[in-house]
Amino acid sequence: MSAPRSYVGALLRLAGPVALARLGIIGMAISDVVVVGQLAPRELPHQALGWAPTAVFLVAAIGLLQGVQVLAARSLGEGNPQGAGVVLRRGLALALVAGGASVALMWWGGEHLFSTFGVEADLAPLSTRVMQVLALSIPLHLMYIAGTYFLEAIKKPAISTIVMWFANAVNLGLNLLWVPQHGAVGSAWATVGARVFLSGALLLWIFLLPDGAKFGIRSFNAKGHGYRALLGVGVAAAVSQAVEAGAFSGMTMIAGRLGANIVAGYQILLNLMAFVFMVALGMAAATAVLVSEAIGRKAPHDAARAGWTGIGLNEVSMILAAVVIFMFAVPIGRAYTADVQLAALIASLIWICVLILHPDGAQVVTASALRARGDNWFPTFSHIAAYAVVMPVLGFWFAEHLRMGVAGLLFAILAASLLSASVLLLRWWAIADKPGDAGHVDDALITGVAEAEVRDARG
Repeated sequence: MSAPRSYVGALLRLAGPVALARLGIIGMAISDVVVVGQLAPRELPHQALGWAPTAVFLVAAIGLLQGVQVLAARSLGEGNPQGAGVVLRRGLALALVAGGASVALMWWGGEHLFSTFGVEADLAPLSTRVMQVLALSIPLHLMYIAGTYFLEAIKKPAISTIVMWFANAVNLGLNLLWVPQHGAVGSAWATVGARVFLSGALLLWIFLLPDGAKFGIRSFNAKGHGYRALLGVGVAAAVSQAVEAGAFSGMTMIAGRLGANIVAGYQILLNLMAFVFMVALGMAAATAVLVSEAIGRKAPHDAARAGWTGIGLNEVSMILAAVVIFMFAVPIGRAYTADVQLAALIASLIWICVLILHPDGAQVVTASALRARGDNWFPTFSHIAAYAVVMPVLGFWFAEHLRMGVAGLLFAILAASLLSASVLLLRWWAIADKPGDAGHVDDALITGVAEAEVRDARG
């Protein structure tokens, strides 16, 4: 009897570049916040509010593209590598449609997206301008995401990582050029310029891959999963991520009701947690790929082992990140903004962020493992309960009613993340070793039964 397969090495080899790419995504956001915080600190609230609705549309559309990663990896497991290229092309088409719809909705909504939530009247006009500029970058970023998911599925994640960090350099340069004169709006245009480079460079690199013929990149006669399969995989992720992003954006709106300093402090702390969260997303993406590939090989026990390994490695990474952030709380606050009072507020609340990191990371990795087994909607409903019901209610109660301000919003995030992580881990423990689920999902995907293809991996 052969020894059980170890997934530690495979996960680290895949998760490392993936996490670096995800860190690059949030690295661009950190550059935006830091440059505006240092050169135009009074416009931080406008930047934070401008990002809030943009994040909802962007994250929902990214969820819709999860099928690119899952079905491209599944194509490899099925012995049809050219099907991965088919999935990529269809994913790019979905990216353009979803991105265009997002731009139209945000331009149509305008200031109403802020006034409806009671955001202070003097914050809404400039925040709307920031939002509308950022909206233009969404189709570009979605094309990058589709290409990234494809590369991760074929186990070439370093390409998107390299492109992302070059894009970070472009973004920083444009921020330094435009923020002194144009403030938060200039930073938004820097994001657009960086994402033009990001999507163009990545798609060109993919098109010129030496082994592109193997993966059907330049072949339009290959067969693979269709749009119905992609949507079947992505809809649950889109709903789940839109709900979660909407809830967090709602929390930003609550902060906007309390004043400029509150919303700026909350957004900076959220930005800091998002940076660490990208490590968890990298581990989640690697876990999803390996679990999905194991399902394609009809090896449910390997899928369970890959899932538990991903969850365990993420725990270690979150603990290490928490220690580092706690030790450097004061320098982190000063790095984000030149406003002394705001920097002190940030440093004083980082300990709550440290408590959030572990359950927040655990829930996203576990959700990816569940969805890669075909358990799509349980994580979706779990996220709705935790982040769309519990978190906003507690956030409003703590921040406004109890007058806890930013600390109240953070405690609400902590409670929601603990609830989500606990429920999802119990679910994974209950079904991880059940071979029936894996076989059912695998057969459904191979035969193209669309109603059974409701699965995704959140990365």
